[in-house]
Amino acid sequence: MRHVRVESTSTGNFLDPAAYLALLPTLAGALPSGARAFATDPDHYDFFGRRCVKDLEPATLQRGEADGESWLRLGFRHNCWKHEEDLSIRYVGVSSLSLDPVDTSDWTSFRAVTLDEILPHEHGCSHEIGFLGGSLTVVGRDLTATWTEAECPNRRPGS
Repeated sequence: MRHVRVESTSTGNFLDPAAYLALLPTLAGALPSGARAFATDPDHYDFFGRRCVKDLEPATLQRGEADGESWLRLGFRHNCWKHEEDLSIRYVGVSSLSLDPVDTSDWTSFRAVTLDEILPHEHGCSHEIGFLGGSLTVVGRDLTATWTEAECPNRRPGS
């Protein structure tokens, strides 16, 4: 990632989106509408927020084509101790998908999300997602992020 810092340390991971968040007001106008809405959601980088992407688990990856345009859908499962919803991100006009390490046959082996970064791109936007065990980058015309209520047996009563 160019602006979001994700670094391994001797005591765990150091995560710092501050530089990206400082740039986001100037980048937001150049992002497609769906990417802009997702990136600028106040909970997106709030580590205590219910809709922070940190700690989501990769679950599903679907690809296809509709109306002559490639699409991709990534599904993420909640972490019961933090989230109350699962996240689905649908990308349209996908021009590239890259995984690091490239020899990974199953992206769910990347484990939990650390942080992500959405940037303007000549094809719309690029979305890089960092995980504990790798990263994934999608370039597409736009994306739509949808949160849906999850079944969570550890949820506190009344929450």
